[in-house]
Amino acid sequence: MLTHIQYQAHYRKSPASISRMLSSTLSHPFFLLGCQLLIGLVSAYDIFLTIKYVEYLPELELNPIGRWLMQLDAGPTCSLDQVACFVSAKFAGNFLSLAIIEALGRWKPTLAGSVAVVVAALQLVLLSFLIAA
Repeated sequence: MLTHIQYQAHYRKSPASISRMLSSTLSHPFFLLGCQLLIGLVSAYDIFLTIKYVEYLPELELNPIGRWLMQLDAGPTCSLDQVACFVSAKFAGNFLSLAIIEALGRWKPTLAGSVAVVVAALQLVLLSFLIAA
């Protein structure tokens, strides 16, 4: 039977073991896949809302780069064919970010997991903003 002190010494996690556990989690293929799915799904929902509310987009869009892209195509009114640059840039940016994370996953899995978790967290912030708006 272990005493209290032996129990603590035996089961206490050292910083090195916590670091190994974190590294192992971040580099796990299913963790990376989960982050990529979250990023892709939130991006798809964002593009869906962009298309659904296209006539209100000039008033709703807060991103100055997005507004600039819409002005490249849009005139005084805004319809679906007038936001082609904006929607294309959204899609291309999402695709590029997922492709970079995938390439990092093949090269340095732990770095890919770190990048993916940050991007996924930012996507969750975007999702909460989209749902609240």
